[in-house]
Amino acid sequence: MTSLSRSRDRVMRALDTTAGRDALTVWAVVLMFSGQGFRYLLGLPLYSVLCLVTLVAVVIGFRETMARIKVPLLITGLIVLAGVSIVWSATPAVSMLAVVVLIATTFLAAVTVQSAGTFRFMRLLYRGLQISLMGGLAFELAVSVVVRHPLNPLVNDLDSLAGIDPKASPFTWSNNLLFEGGPIQGFVGNRNPFAAIALVAGIVAVVMLLDGRVRRLDAIATIATSVLVHALTRSATAFAIIACLIVLVAAAFFIRRLNRQMSRLVTVCVGMFGLFSLAVAAKFYPLVLGLFDRDTDLTNRTGIWGHVSTLALERPQGWGYVAYWPVWEEPYASVVRNTTLRATHAHNAFIDAWFQLGIAGMICLIAIVVALSIRSWRIVQRSNRGDSYIPLGWALLTATLALQAFTESRLLVEGGWFLLVALVLMVPRGIAFQLAPPFLVRTGSRSEPDMALWKKTPPRVHSDRIPLMVDDPRIADGTLARDHATPPDDDQPRRGRFDASEDS
Repeated sequence: MTSLSRSRDRVMRALDTTAGRDALTVWAVVLMFSGQGFRYLLGLPLYSVLCLVTLVAVVIGFRETMARIKVPLLITGLIVLAGVSIVWSATPAVSMLAVVVLIATTFLAAVTVQSAGTFRFMRLLYRGLQISLMGGLAFELAVSVVVRHPLNPLVNDLDSLAGIDPKASPFTWSNNLLFEGGPIQGFVGNRNPFAAIALVAGIVAVVMLLDGRVRRLDAIATIATSVLVHALTRSATAFAIIACLIVLVAAAFFIRRLNRQMSRLVTVCVGMFGLFSLAVAAKFYPLVLGLFDRDTDLTNRTGIWGHVSTLALERPQGWGYVAYWPVWEEPYASVVRNTTLRATHAHNAFIDAWFQLGIAGMICLIAIVVALSIRSWRIVQRSNRGDSYIPLGWALLTATLALQAFTESRLLVEGGWFLLVALVLMVPRGIAFQLAPPFLVRTGSRSEPDMALWKKTPPRVHSDRIPLMVDDPRIADGTLARDHATPPDDDQPRRGRFDASEDS
């Protein structure tokens, strides 16, 4: 056996271990959320190679669990619609590439969630977001200490592809504003995505801390970094989302102390308060935007929305799925000419879905977000004091994605789509539009003895009962069997083990 063959075998054996699969999951999260930074660093050709190597490694590491991958109907429907749109796309070659990337992103989310298991995936998601967050801040620190001047992308092939002179490019990697109080852009080279990373990382850190699944110092460091990044990015979108999340968190903690009837009343009140707040914000939007130090056109967004809506009306079937716009082609070039050079997407995921996939695509995306929002909040609504805080994390992450979709289109690409698919797979299905017993809401299983899965109480040993682990991969698709159990992980906190007999 040659040295090359031995090295290959060692790599394959390393990937085919629990530690190897965990590392691949964490890396997939980093790559999905920080893709723009890697494109600025490596350029499109090397970035494509990096993505291909990652995909091959995931196939090798997860090959034994790939057979049980299940993708929900609405997600599948949107992917199929994107694939069919190649037929009428204004840029068929770009659409074909975009659909391949969409399928690959969906595959990464599905295989990592359904292999790791619901709760373990949340821990790996936390690690990936933590690396993206702290790596972005470290990048800005390196620019301010070592480079000491604004930094452009190391590879300018994106500008060349768009026909932009690199010297006049509107895209900078870092503006070297860390010591001036920002706004900073992080490794991703854009303050809004960097603020979104900080927000999602902060949410997961708080939930994992409340659930006792990470060390206190670890979570506090991540939360503090998230707060610092928010202050330095000055993202109005992030601040508006945080204000909404505070209301949801307060309602969730209140609900945990109420009976079923009162919790429903609180949910109705929260919904009415949200609608009232939206109506007030719409009526007095110049004043509201002034509070966030933003102009009334939302940094050219209203102009982009108007132009894109006009184009969408011309083709009810859409112009073809392209993810990020090929701004060197029509009709995307016309949007750039009439608005801003930075218009690489519609800055609204729902309008972008309408633009690219027509009315059917927009309805499908709205259905995914609405169904996921209802399902995740129904679990929170039925939570008690002894239940895990992880479902609250699902609800907050869903709300974050839904709210961000009104000012950014990243829900359709990379980290946004990855997290959306992961949440759809993690949140138990079948309870969105119907009343269901508590054990079904908490486990997604029809078997009542499994209702203790969300409980955090340490197990009691019984001679005739098998302890259940929340990290059983089958929890993610609601197919957990009562007569099977997952052996405990060495690094799993004691709160992660449950006894099915506790609530039976």
